[in-house]
Parts: sequence; structure tokens; C-alpha cells
Amino acid sequence: MNTTAPTDIDLFLLFLGGAVELLTNFVGIPLSIANLILVARTSVIHPNMKAILIFQSLFIILRGSCRFVICLFKFFLWDPIGAESMQFFPALLKMYSIGIYARNFVPHVLIVERILATLFVRTYEKNRGNLFTILWMPFALIIPIYIAITTPSPHDHKQPITNLITTAVQLLIGSIELGIFYQLSRYNSKIYQKMFQNIGSNNLSIRYQLSENIRIGKQLIPPLFLNLGNIFAGTMILLWDFLHLPFYIHIFNFAAIINSIFGLLIEFFIITCHPFLKRDLCQFLNHIGTMFGFNHLAYNHRIGDATVKVGTNILLHLCLLSMALLSGI
Repeated sequence: MNTTAPTDIDLFLLFLGGAVELLTNFVGIPLSIANLILVARTSVIHPNMKAILIFQSLFIILRGSCRFVICLFKFFLWDPIGAESMQFFPALLKMYSIGIYARNFVPHVLIVERILATLFVRTYEKNRGNLFTILWMPFALIIPIYIAITTPSPHDHKQPITNLITTAVQLLIGSIELGIFYQLSRYNSKIYQKMFQNIGSNNLSIRYQLSENIRIGKQLIPPLFLNLGNIFAGTMILLWDFLHLPFYIHIFNFAAIINSIFGLLIEFFIITCHPFLKRDLCQFLNHIGTMFGFNHLAYNHRIGDATVKVGTNILLHLCLLSMALLSGI
């Protein structure tokens, strides 16, 4: 890590970044919790996909909660650089790292699940067992925990080159996976259109699974882009550290902000790009909003064609609800 005495401008930028992260995670954590509840309660999403989305939300919450605490200590200690090292609470940094590595593991599992849903479209909806989840989840837990425990803090030690290589390879693989996912979405759309042209194709189960594949495809493309952006930000941090480039703390600060914003947007798109989850969230916000005198969200009950209309911004409602809850504590 590059260490130079911070100037007043440096401190201002670091405190500003901390404030932006506080606000972002202040809205993002409730949104992740809402997404977690909505996904867990719905019966529309296949259990395999449901487990992946719940896993992702849990570790976005873990990462966001750790960043929220770290940013609070920036102001409590009035030391934005020292708070990042968290030498008095090293376990928090480890939990923060676990949240990042586990979250970054999710896109790989998503691609495999989508390939299975496409290849076995005739039987996938009926096969609602937990075998796939049992196979991938131990790896998604053990690998991030091992990496987080064995990797030194980026603020105390120079990161090994293997970390940079691994993250760069992960970025490359993620780009390839995004291309594969896009092709899978196009393939499902073409097959679905051909079924309507073929009079003999009246299997409702296949048509339903294809329509769900298309919905999930639209739902996951934005989060996959954002996950790739998070990995790119991590790659830049490691590259900056390896090359001993100046302004490392500012690059780290900027990347942390990007990660927090992208984490919020991942959860936002998971909900808003799936019509059923979007409907459920609007209904939930309408119910909760009346308790605080907020205006209702306007939405269309026609959800089959994914035309749910939201009249008031969901993020604004979540922010207002969070502020109201905080003021009531």
C-alpha cells in the first residue's frame, strides 16, 4: 500500500466517500433484506434459483453491514485511513472480505443453473429437489472463507501477485459467462416464439419453464453486468497496489463506493426486473408506507406481460422508510 501523509483535500475526499457509502448502505441493506424476504416467500422462482438469490442477498448484506460500520468509525475516530485498517477489530475485515468473495462466487453458480434450466427445459420445473444447491453451496462457503482468512489486509501488507492473477482470471471468466448467459437468453426467446408458431407445441409445462427462463434472463443480465463491474473494481485495487501507483487510498475509496452502489443496484434490479417480485414489493411498500403517511406506489395488476408500472421511485420509498424507522428508534 502507498503511504503518504494525507492533505486536507485527501481527508475531505475520504470523508466524503465515507458519507456516500453510509447513505448507500443505509438504503441498500433494507433493500437487500426486502429482496431476501420476497425471494424466500415466492413460489414462482425455481428452488435452485431461489437458493442462489438468497445466498447472494445474505452476503451483500454482510458486506454492506461491515462497510457501514467501517464508515461510521471513520467519523467516530475522525480518521478515515485508520478506520479502514480496523486493527482493533480485525474480525470485521475478515467478515467484509468473506462477503465480497462469496458475492463474487454467485455469477458462476448462476450460469451453471441457467444452463441446466435451458438443457432440461422439459423436466426442470418438475425437478424441485435440493441436490444442485447441496453440491454448490459448500464450495461457495468454504472457498471465500479460506481466501479471506489467508489473505492479508490490503491496508497492512502488499497483496501477493497470485491475488491479482486470480482476480484478473475471474474477470475474464466472468466476461465469458456473461456472453454465454446472453446467448442462453436469446436461445430461450427463439424457442418460445417457435412454440407459438408450431400448433402441436401445447405442453404447458415447457411453455411455462421457457417463459420463466426468459423472465429470469431479463432479471439477471443487469446484476451480472454489475457483478462484473465489482470484480473489475477489485482488479484495479490489486493492480494499483502491485504497481505501487500513487493515490491508492483514493482508488480503494472509490472502488468501495462503486461496490456499495453496485450492490444496491444488484438487489434493485433483481426485484424490478422480475414482475412478480416487483408487484410484491410494491404491495409491501404500500402497506408499510401507509403507516408513515407516504403516498401509495401505483402499479398495474397485469403482471403476466411484465408491465408492472411504478409511479413513485422504489429507492426513494425505501430511503424514506429507513429514515422514519431510524428516527423512531
